[in-house]
Amino acid sequence: MKDDSMKIEQRLQNMKNFYTKVGDLLDNLPDAIPEKARQKIRDTILGDEELKNLMDGVDSHRPPRIFLIGRTGVGKSSLINALCSAYVAPVSDTRSCTETAQTYQCKDGERTLMEILDTRGIAESDNLNAEISAEDMLINQVKEFSPDVAIFMLNCTHRDDVDSDVNFLKKLSESYAQAYNMRLPIVAVVNKCDEMAPSRLKNPNEYTESKTKKIAEQVQHYKEIIVKNNLKIDDIIAVSSLIDWMTADGTEIDADSIESLPVSDIENLQIAFDGRYHIEELLNILEKAILDFSARMGLRMALKLQEVVRRIANQLNKSFSAMSATVALSPIPISDIYILLLLQGILVCLIASLSGRDISLDTAKEFVLSMGGIAGAGYGFRLLAQQASKILNVFWAGSGSAVSASIAALGTSAIGKAAIAYYIDDKTIEEAKSTFEASRKED
Repeated sequence: MKDDSMKIEQRLQNMKNFYTKVGDLLDNLPDAIPEKARQKIRDTILGDEELKNLMDGVDSHRPPRIFLIGRTGVGKSSLINALCSAYVAPVSDTRSCTETAQTYQCKDGERTLMEILDTRGIAESDNLNAEISAEDMLINQVKEFSPDVAIFMLNCTHRDDVDSDVNFLKKLSESYAQAYNMRLPIVAVVNKCDEMAPSRLKNPNEYTESKTKKIAEQVQHYKEIIVKNNLKIDDIIAVSSLIDWMTADGTEIDADSIESLPVSDIENLQIAFDGRYHIEELLNILEKAILDFSARMGLRMALKLQEVVRRIANQLNKSFSAMSATVALSPIPISDIYILLLLQGILVCLIASLSGRDISLDTAKEFVLSMGGIAGAGYGFRLLAQQASKILNVFWAGSGSAVSASIAALGTSAIGKAAIAYYIDDKTIEEAKSTFEASRKED
């Protein structure tokens, strides 16, 4: 993963370098493109706040600080490994706060992936000082740590009485808000879904209807406790963090024996069996919950190379699809054709840069056209429908533009997915075309 880290940094910088050149690129467009259209593209791309934040995050990301609270055996370490898709033991010097909490760094070589404050449930915490309760001591430790998000871990196969932990989190949240003038994001995670009966079914694709129903009932049980105690959380989700590991030579290793391996073997452990469930959804929830963008970007950087690249490419696609919808609201038929082609071309260039390839805007536009883009085969009728729909505005204000915006956004999204398939996933151009057509029909 060390090599992945360098590639991640390089690829993200390639993406940002192209983004910073967009202004100059638009200044050198053919004279046939009206200045008004150029300015609209410039304002649309360079003025998009989400896109600017993404580019700023390339240089300003930092490891997220995560506060974990949960009863012993709930699987906190396995969750971190599941989020990172790698075995990330705490290899830095461990600072023991008290017997109630422990702070450590999850590292990959020299790269810090995330900082963790690991605690037991408050009901299991010991009062080591007669002058301060275990609860107040833990609150002080959490405030000193200043987490970006709290993960409240629960056990899917137990119905623990977690009222004390919920009330502690409520008190902590109030104290945190007073100290930092901002709320503490809290995500409840019901772990160990794989152990729910029938426990022999470890592959999420083989979960039966009865198993998923039992999992949902357990989530509802904990949700009712949280609501009853008036704890405000960002979300609650059931997951499985189950991963079986093997050494580089293919030898499977029991989880309890991993720490006895040589450091080099631990650093190169690979996934032998992947029983993870809803981890991708949890990552989305955590990204949305974390308020600090640099920490949110740092959470992405904790992932493996392909996962980082894919998540950022998907964000680019989402942003440019939204831009296309905005552009398509132009009241003048045909005027946005140039703009949509350029938006889609720039999107393709940014996605290509994430793959490590540096392509020109002309090459990107050729890719768009080859997919059936603005002037490609089969797109003519869609484009005509898009532009003609604006004529409806003459009879019913706004109706035509709404249709046009939807078509433009869905078309750009399909182009983005095709570019991801071709440049990120190394699919053939024929497979990318199939992705384009399938995405257009799905959307």
